[in-house]
Formats: sequence, C-alpha cells, structure tokens
Amino acid sequence: MKKVFPNFRLSLRLLPELAVTAAALVLLFVYRGLFFAGARVIKSTSSMNPAVDIPLETHRALIFYVLIGLVVLAVVDGLFSYFGRYANKKRVLFSTIPGTVIGLLAVVASSVLFFYEIELINNYYLVNMKPKYVRLNILITLILTLVLVLLFNSVTRGLQIAAIFFVVWGTANYFVQRFRGSPLQWVDFSAIRTAANVANNYSYQPNWEVIACWVLNLTYVQFLEHRHVRCNFGKLPLKILSRGAGVAVLAAFYMMIFRTNCLSDQGIWLRDWQPWYTYRLFGVESGFFAFAKASFPEAPESYSGAETKRIIQTSESEETEDNSSLPVPENIICIMNESFSDLTIYPNFKTDVELTPVLKSLKENTQSGRLLASVKGGTTCNTEYEFLTGNSCVLSPSTVVFTSFIKDKQYSIARTLADQGYTAIALHPYKRSGWSRTTVYPRMGFSDFLSIENSFEGAEKVRGYVSDSGDYQELIRQVENKKEGEKLFLFNVTMQNHSSYKDKDFESTAHVLDYNGANQGQADQFCSLMQLSDQAIGELLDYFSKSDQKTLICFWGDHQPEIGDDFWEYCLGKDLDRLTFDEQQLLYETPYFIWANYDIPEAQDQTMSANYLSSYLLSLTGLELTGYNRYLLNQKKVIPAMNAYGYLSEDGIARAWGSADAGQTEEEKLEQYRCLIYNELTAGKARDESFFGIS
Repeated sequence: MKKVFPNFRLSLRLLPELAVTAAALVLLFVYRGLFFAGARVIKSTSSMNPAVDIPLETHRALIFYVLIGLVVLAVVDGLFSYFGRYANKKRVLFSTIPGTVIGLLAVVASSVLFFYEIELINNYYLVNMKPKYVRLNILITLILTLVLVLLFNSVTRGLQIAAIFFVVWGTANYFVQRFRGSPLQWVDFSAIRTAANVANNYSYQPNWEVIACWVLNLTYVQFLEHRHVRCNFGKLPLKILSRGAGVAVLAAFYMMIFRTNCLSDQGIWLRDWQPWYTYRLFGVESGFFAFAKASFPEAPESYSGAETKRIIQTSESEETEDNSSLPVPENIICIMNESFSDLTIYPNFKTDVELTPVLKSLKENTQSGRLLASVKGGTTCNTEYEFLTGNSCVLSPSTVVFTSFIKDKQYSIARTLADQGYTAIALHPYKRSGWSRTTVYPRMGFSDFLSIENSFEGAEKVRGYVSDSGDYQELIRQVENKKEGEKLFLFNVTMQNHSSYKDKDFESTAHVLDYNGANQGQADQFCSLMQLSDQAIGELLDYFSKSDQKTLICFWGDHQPEIGDDFWEYCLGKDLDRLTFDEQQLLYETPYFIWANYDIPEAQDQTMSANYLSSYLLSLTGLELTGYNRYLLNQKKVIPAMNAYGYLSEDGIARAWGSADAGQTEEEKLEQYRCLIYNELTAGKARDESFFGIS
C-alpha cells in the first residue's frame, strides 16, 4: 500500500501548494474582466505625460490564457515532484560548480523579471526609459535579491521571498500613487499607522498588470519549491559565512546609496513636488532610494555650535516691535483645515457658484491672505510642524518630520503658551495614531489630545468623516466647559475634506465650469466640500462674535487637494512641465486668516508662510515672544514668505532656493535659518532654552 498511496505527513506538504494554486486561480477569474476590457490609451496631455503605447496592452487576452497555462503546468509539475518523492526517486543533485553557476543564473534572470514587473505595474513610460537606468534598476534588484539568497543560504528560499517582496513593493507603490497622487517613499513606512487609519476609505481596484504579476510570481514560487538549490554551504561555519556575506552586501549597498552620490552621479534628480516624475524617468527603485537618501537631513555647510551661538547673539541684538501693550486673549484657537484651498488663484478656474463667500467677506478685526506651505496633496503633518515650531521643511523637503526627527522635547507655540499659563489641547476628529501624534504632541507641550476615540461623540459626519461643523462644536464645548479663569490654546486639525473625492453617496452642490476631464467628479465633490467648510467658518465666528471672552482664531489650509494632473493643467491653462517657478508655487498656496472678537489691526491680501504664522499670531497679542519668534519676525522682513522649494522676495517675485537669480542676502539668511533648525532638531539638551523657549 505504501507504493500506491502517499503517507499522511507527505500529503500535508501539498496543502501550501494547493493554497497558492487556488489563490492564483481566484485572482485570475475574479479579475478576468481586466484582461478582456477595451484597450487603454495614454494620450498626450503634456511633455511630462506624452502619448505612449502601454506595454503588452494589446496582448492582454493572450496573457490571461498563458497565465492559466502556467498555473496548470505548475500543478502538473508539483504532482510529478510529489509522487517522485513518494517513490523515493532521487532528484538530480548538481555538483558544486554547476550548481553555483545555475544558482547565479537563476538569481540574475529572476532580478530582470522582478524589475520589469515593478515597472510594468507602475510605469507606462517604461518604453521610454533610458537603457542606463534600466541597467541601474536591474542592478539594484539583483543586489537586493542576492542579499535574500545569502541570508537564507538558499537560492530557492531567497528567490521565493524576493518574488513576493518585489510584487508587494510594486503593488503597494501602485495603490499609494493612485490614492494620493505620489508614489511610495521611504518616509511612508514610519507613517504606516496613518495609512492604515484611512485605508478603508479607498477603493482597491488593481490594473491587469498587478494581477498578472501576482499570478506569475505565485506560480514561480511553486516551480522553485520543486527545485531546491542551496548555496552549497551545508556546514555551520559556511552557513555563518553565507549569512555574513549577505549582511556585508547589504551594508555595502547602504553605504553606496546613503553615503555616496552614486545615484545623482548617474543623472538622477528629484522632483520633490511631483516624485512620480522622478520614478517615471529613472525607475521605481532608483527613484525610491534617491528620495530615501534625501529624507535624512544633512547639516548645513556652515553649521557648528559656535556658529549657532553667533546667529542667536546677532538676532538678540536686533530690535523688534513692542507688543506688551496689546490685549492678551483668553482663548487662542488655531484651526488647520484639511485640504482647504481657494482655487480662484488659478487663472482658468471657474465654478457655477461662489465657494467661500464667508471667507472672502471677512474684513473687520481680520488679517488674511495667502499661505505658502511645503506640501501638496498630502503629508499634512509637515504644514502642522511648520506652524507649531516655526521650523521650515527647507532642511529636508522629502521628510515627514513628525515621524523622523521629533524624538525629544520640542519647542513650539504650544510649549510657549503653556509656559504662560494656557492649557494646551490638541484636537483631531479622527484616529489619534496618525503621523505619530500621540508621541509628538506631548513632546510639543500639549497637555491633552482629543481624537475620535475619546471625543467628538455624536458629531455630524460627511462622507464618513466628522464635518467641520461637527468639529467646531467640540471647540465650542471646550471653551464652554473650561474652568473659571482658565486660558485655552486649542490646536485643531480637521478631517472633513480628506481625499479621496469619489464618494458615490455624496451629492455635489458646486460644479467646475469648462472642465470635462477624467477627474471632473472629484473636482465637483471637492468644491462642494469647500462650500460646507465655508459655512462652518461662518457658524464658528458667529458664535464667538457673541462671546464675552476675548478669543483669537487663526485658520489656514494645510495643502491643496490631490485631484489629478489634467485638472491642474485646466486650472493653470498650460502643461505642468511648462510652468514657471512662480506658477509652480501656486500649487502650494492656501488661504489663511486671523480673526478676533475684539480690536486687532486689519489687513487683507497678505502673503504669509506656515513657518511664520504662529510667530506672527503671537505678535498680535500682549504675550511674551521667544527669541526664536522674534528672529522669525525679523527674517520675515527680508523673506516675506518661503517654503521648502523657494521664497517670495520683497519685490513680490518667487525665486527657487539656489537658483541663479536668488538674492545673496536671502541665501545667507536661509543658511543661518538652516543652522538654527538643525540645531533645534538635533542638539538636544545643548539647545539654547532661553532662545527657543520662554526663559
């Protein structure tokens, strides 16, 4: 009977293979419509988005049947292997030299396959990629694959893990790019909890390339399982040598990427505000590691402890306006509104209704204008960081500072106000784990953090998010329920306008005119949300205008929404790759206003930037300012507004940092500012507390 029926133990080894086969078949048949739908066409919308033939697009049906055949072949191959083992037939074993050669060839061939899979999933413009960047990306893939092979001391196991690793990477990049308009980056891994918080608000519809690559790799994993090839290191010392070699190769790769300019020497450059363009030109893997290198801040060339001390001493000798005679508000409310934008700054943008009549009517006891931020379409917390700390993201534009650098006590407006008797409370009507806020806020000086888990009960919702109106009711409750004589600082990050803008149950009440692009529904939905936000502003200000408590309210948008390139080309009236720097900076502007229910100086149409806003806000009160606040206000006189990419000069012209037309005075100021930011972020206890905080 033993020669007819396999033993139970051996039968159990079939279960994983059956599961893999079932998964491959389920993927193919659930998404078979992707392989037989009408052919997709990429038309030219600009030189950044030229017309292109999608690789293999016209052969999708054939690919479907080939994949079915591969799955069947893998099953047959598995059965032969299975019964061969049962019949005690010895498998062919390679001698050391042939086995090594075959193993190396398998690693190289697999690396080529994995590279093309990632690009096939993500980059329609692969056909236009220069050969040297194809070779560079294959080399990166080869190194990472070799590391896995050496660490597992097995060609089979290493290639199996690599097959899953690279298809997961490609798929993750596809969905991240689709959801937020920018690709997967190194810093996203430190924000994975934030991504998980909003993950259920998106529709996960893959392209046919995702399904094809998953089926292909699952089948490949099965084939490898039937052909085990070790690295020929069977004895313990040689196993240790294999794994040590893997660690050494990985360390050498790290040094090559992060400690040399090997990528930039190959001509790879970063388009910080549109990372997908870098990925498209140079490959997903090259682009990923190029941005990863940029995510670690480098000390400014002139930085030293002595230089920082000199800058501080010079700053303290400069005069600033005396604000001691101004009123001290009982409540300071700061609202960073998710994606709130005034798109009328664009020459071609028109709608059938006025979107923000309340905002544009504010004049009395109001200062307002445009705010320059360093992010677009996402990474909310970088604008949050710039406002709270006064530090610009100019030091590291590709870094999520909250999740990378806030590792200890952080100076901020929350700490400055807490040191002057205010109760500092942060509010966000969503999950508290986003952007590491539960860790960062206490280090910023907040005494409490109210989120959807512990507050906002019964709040009105729009598209599943707490509405701005419901959000502001919580602000009002905090003021109404505070202790007698207590002063409040409320810092509120809203959620109503978060992407995506594809809710089928939301009825748009505003519509964009003269635009019928692929993202028309999203544009209309976003504009309708702006109407709701504007109405909520009116409700909030109406309440506090009747309050007898002196209240100062600061409001701004964190960034513009991510809707789609063709929409922005409609707004601007030209291709994105033909924009002047001044026009590019429009993509980073949002509205802001400062309003009080008591007399404050009035000013409209000012241009501000997020890093100055909190210091400017404090200058409108009778509160004490830190030395850093005064430094920023003096810098604002020379550089009225700035972000990570450039600045607005005193003559009103936008200039890029480091460009030929950048002013020498501005560049010198920037270098000093960078030194202070770097010191504040990295010097720890060596920071000058009397300068950054209230002495």
